[in-house]
Amino acid sequence: MPHSITLSYKGHVTCIPTDTLTLGQLRAHVEQQYGISAVDQKLICKGLLRNDTAMIRDLVPNNSKVVVMGTPSAELASFQALNARRQIGRANNLKYRATSSDVYHTRATTDEYGFDSFKELNIAHRQRDALQMLHRLGRDEGVRQVMRKHKYSVHLLRELHPNERTILGYNRNRGEEIALRLRTDDLEGFRDYESVRRVLMHELAHMVWDAHDDNFHKLNREHCKEVVELDWTVRGQTVGPQAEYYEPQPKEAEAVDGGSLAASGFVLGGSAPSSSDSRDTMREQTYSAYMRRAK
Repeated sequence: MPHSITLSYKGHVTCIPTDTLTLGQLRAHVEQQYGISAVDQKLICKGLLRNDTAMIRDLVPNNSKVVVMGTPSAELASFQALNARRQIGRANNLKYRATSSDVYHTRATTDEYGFDSFKELNIAHRQRDALQMLHRLGRDEGVRQVMRKHKYSVHLLRELHPNERTILGYNRNRGEEIALRLRTDDLEGFRDYESVRRVLMHELAHMVWDAHDDNFHKLNREHCKEVVELDWTVRGQTVGPQAEYYEPQPKEAEAVDGGSLAASGFVLGGSAPSSSDSRDTMREQTYSAYMRRAK
């Protein structure tokens, strides 16, 4: 009786005479018929057929169905090419971090102008959130552009100690360090980011002017305008000359910090501390005590 089998591949069924056909010859027929390379084929009939030199009639009962499994070479090549492009894409994304800010701008650590380091307070409650806010200020494109334009370099941006309840920030020695109040008075939450950034603009004005005079107020207003207008990463908001920005009033300045701090610990541009300079003296004493504890 003549020997034959039925080939089945993805719903396509073909009857093949196999009286004199070896398994290897059957693979060649499958490659020609379906485009599946012999090395990528799996021929199954009550198990995987393996011996390519054996006759089909010795491996498979007459009129049996042989299931063909495998991917056509053209499809496999297309998949491999797509996978290679994806691998390249993933490598490029890891290299450039796939953000326009990082692709076109270097980090502050490699920038001539910006913040060299960041320091949060050693307070267990939400300490990580405080550090993240400091880093966010350092990454803020508006802040970075202001610092580049005015060539500001700040050694340390730190969180203001909670005992400094009378001020919102200070600038020590024109950039040796800038401290900002990040937390609410109850220390349970954080102040609004935009308000903290406005205080930062105020303290950056102390990079040039120590006292809260007309020169200081003019520069502070420039900072508050530029931090909005120069932030090209803003999406879906008005930027450029018509952008809305906060314009600080002169009477607000004293409520922020009372002036820039010199190394001696009093307001620059004024007289040395006396018994009447209690606020500035207290600020220095509080800061010095905190620094001793932090070491």
